[in-house]
Amino acid sequence: MVLVRGGSAEDGIRYGDLLKQIATRKENPVTVRLLLWHDNAASYAIQKNNPGLYGTRVPTIGAYAGYYGETHDRYNREWFDEIFANKVPKIVLHTREVALKFRDSALAGEKYKISPIDGRAGSIYPTHHQKMILIDYETPARAIGYVMGHNSTTDFWDTVDHRFQDRRRETLYKKNPAEWDSKLAAAADEAQDWYERQMRSMMGQADQPSRRKAQRLMEFIKQYGFTAKPYQDVSLRVRGAILYDMNHNFCTGWAESEQATSSLMNAIWMTPAGLAVKAAAAKAATEQPVKVHPLVQDRSRFKAADFALKDCHHSAQLLRTYPAYQEKSIKECYANLTRLTHHYIFIQNQYIQYEEWATYLTACVEKLRSAGYTKPIYVFILTSTPETDGMDLATYDVALQLGRSETMKVEHEEALKRAKRGKAKAPITAAELEKRGIKALMASMWSGAEAPKSPRDYEETYIHAKVAIVDDAAFTVGSANLNVRSMALDSELNLLSQAKDVAFDLRKKLFKQCTGAEGPAQFGDMETTFNKWLELMRENANAMANAGPLKGQIATFHVDRQPGPPVI
Repeated sequence: MVLVRGGSAEDGIRYGDLLKQIATRKENPVTVRLLLWHDNAASYAIQKNNPGLYGTRVPTIGAYAGYYGETHDRYNREWFDEIFANKVPKIVLHTREVALKFRDSALAGEKYKISPIDGRAGSIYPTHHQKMILIDYETPARAIGYVMGHNSTTDFWDTVDHRFQDRRRETLYKKNPAEWDSKLAAAADEAQDWYERQMRSMMGQADQPSRRKAQRLMEFIKQYGFTAKPYQDVSLRVRGAILYDMNHNFCTGWAESEQATSSLMNAIWMTPAGLAVKAAAAKAATEQPVKVHPLVQDRSRFKAADFALKDCHHSAQLLRTYPAYQEKSIKECYANLTRLTHHYIFIQNQYIQYEEWATYLTACVEKLRSAGYTKPIYVFILTSTPETDGMDLATYDVALQLGRSETMKVEHEEALKRAKRGKAKAPITAAELEKRGIKALMASMWSGAEAPKSPRDYEETYIHAKVAIVDDAAFTVGSANLNVRSMALDSELNLLSQAKDVAFDLRKKLFKQCTGAEGPAQFGDMETTFNKWLELMRENANAMANAGPLKGQIATFHVDRQPGPPVI
């Protein structure tokens, strides 16, 4: 991907080329260690999190977002081939996976719905979902780190204003671009060119260069090409003693990883049978004496105090979900933030699918009310339409408890029918929940053309961010979604801080991005802001239904489809 872009997605220096530049420069070349979640067969087909990893030996496999263009796809493949061939010795690529043996213990005690077929297949493959960058750790005075929500693939690139059909975002394809230049198509072109040359010769016309291939390419792009959707994400840049903990996390993963290979055996190893063999090998390995990895040994000379800043005014804590060590500190973080909320909680997350959190929220507010606290708790939820219908029921379970059952039409209507038959209670309404002390909204983010004329002139922004802010006083940002996977099954990395000024500044930036207004002063009352959000959400939902322009970037969260078999 190109990080800093000019007028198009290809206008700039690619990330991979930047890494090669710093690793091969004559003065002070840098060692680049890349630690990737293993790109197994299942993820390659669904997410394509490491496009090109298998090199030129494997044809393009379509991802959820779409296919990459021919030039981009070739670059990815050739880049990985170079690294595997050790042509850039200072770029060291390792992959890792979550051992299958930790799955059952990680999910023990968790509440979730699962399809006996689809859901079980999904839970076989727990993932490493952490996203962090650590720079110049061995030179503490200039060391810096990033705790991230961002992925490093080009379809995740965007700007804060999420322009409609921004040509700087990647062009993707609904069909494999390699198909347009197939041997059959080339043969058809050649036959057509021969026919046209014969006709021009018979008519005494001069020969002309063939334009068939170029025309066919343009027809393919017009029919199957599309601009990548807008993406919303948040990452943190950090300095200070927290880097010591980030290094510990990285070194732990590095020691557990292995040198990457582009062999097709990778896909075989990630089948259920292959995973069973790997689990047995992992168990045997744990019974052997533990050896200290050279990187861990080398960096043991640094202490947290080496990174302390004289002008530091903030504290921060690194949090993980890490099944191998039975860590669920991110889950504890969300519980603590929720319990300590006295005015508002803002959550912007890719998945709002953790019913346990919603249950805990209502229980915490109930305790506040029983203790005599009468002020309302404002709950701002920003999320996207679930990317598969298998995630709908888990999302609905949260919406139901937040008094927003109506945002998911099919599930809501079914709930009303069950209530009418006496099979269940009617879904709690927003007004009823307000009487219990909670005012909640659920929104999604959208962009639109300046002068929209049809539904095609709007596109939903894919929210990939994982942010929670409480009372302008504390926040967490990182890789963890609000779902069972991130709270228990996958490895995740978040940062928690009580830096009030940072929490307030982050809230202002996100609120202004969504609505054009920062909201109240720090620790101010959210009532007016909450009501304005509701009004703007409804206005934009109506605007999209009537081909009107959008104001801000939020609209009422809405899903209208039949839910699928639930997956984790």
